[in-house]
Amino acid sequence: MGGDGGPAVTVAAALGLADRADLTLVGGAAEIGRVAGSRVRELRIHPTTEVLSPGDSLADVLRRRPDSSMRQALVLLARGEVDGVVSGGDTAALMALSRAQLTMVPGIDRPAIGKYLQGMAGGFWMLDLGANLDCSVEQLHQFARMGTILARHVSGIATPRVALLNIGTEPHKGPELQRLAAERLAADPSLHYAGFVEGNRLFEGVADVVVADGFAGNIALKAIEGAARMAGHLLRGWIQGLGPLQRLSLLPVRGDLAQLRHGLNPQRYNGASLVGLSGVVVKSHGSADAEGFQSAIDEAILEIRGRIPERLAAGEGR
Repeated sequence: MGGDGGPAVTVAAALGLADRADLTLVGGAAEIGRVAGSRVRELRIHPTTEVLSPGDSLADVLRRRPDSSMRQALVLLARGEVDGVVSGGDTAALMALSRAQLTMVPGIDRPAIGKYLQGMAGGFWMLDLGANLDCSVEQLHQFARMGTILARHVSGIATPRVALLNIGTEPHKGPELQRLAAERLAADPSLHYAGFVEGNRLFEGVADVVVADGFAGNIALKAIEGAARMAGHLLRGWIQGLGPLQRLSLLPVRGDLAQLRHGLNPQRYNGASLVGLSGVVVKSHGSADAEGFQSAIDEAILEIRGRIPERLAAGEGR
């Protein structure tokens, strides 16, 4: 029921994956049925009577909406009736309810928001992206462990390289938190620490995992999203400014341009994980379309198959 599009997006995404995923849709049965039409029989529906709204306080979220779709989805996860939850609802509400309904993995203080991003030389995981604005050295160390397990068991990288986001690469650069965290990560034999990385080198393939406090990580993510939109805007403007003959000259590379446009589409990379919880929880961007919501579901499936919470609980990387 969450996100800007609500069931129009989430139900369409579910129907598109109905042949390869066992999905339970949690929310208003009538609204889900209206969108699904005759295909409603392909879906499993867990009906609820309440929906969270962006204006709800955390007190409302935690105490006054017992039958909200978001809460009930997490209840199903806590009971073991589903293997993961994907939501397009409010991030703060999802984080609060996840902490209330699920336990933390032993040895992890707080969940981190982690996301897989495509780079020029392969992709990389980045966390935290906004769940924890103030972090300790120990928490950054935990994020490095979590990111390493994601890179190893979701992305298939045997020895993931871990870097810390900082304002320079020299050992003396940056705030004390980053310098102390660098010492901690370098001293951990279970991590392959690759040093500091600056924001302008994130996409150059220098690391498979980038660790940041939530404040810096969220700013970096929003800047990345804005840059992608700007690149798409410039490309569209350039094509629209061409004359008829110039446009004809692009016909031989039409497929390449379509591939470039597809690569700039943020919907392909939708889905951020709440890592460190005892279950798989993935946050979809509120503005995601059906393709984007499917990407978030696919991310959840990969983490379930990779048994990420179980591997963290077993102490892998400690």
